[in-house]
Amino acid sequence: MKKSSLLEDIKRARIKGKISYRFRPKDLKEKCPGFAVSTYYSFLSRHISGKKYKQYFIRHSRGVYSLKDDPVLNERSLLEFLP
Repeated sequence: MKKSSLLEDIKRARIKGKISYRFRPKDLKEKCPGFAVSTYYSFLSRHISGKKYKQYFIRHSRGVYSLKDDPVLNERSLLEFLP
């Protein structure tokens, strides 16, 4: 079982420069491995504005997302992920 959440993995990948500001589920599948293929798509689509789940992402166009609170753009969040 995976110990970290997909959201944490996405934030870490952004900090390390593995994924760009705007990303697709296939980018996450490649750079944040360890989850079922459907998880990448469903997690992103559930956590955008207008859904009943907490909003973590901004949808720019079909299949293109970015983090609502991007740790690379928000230095306080960045400090949470550094050792």
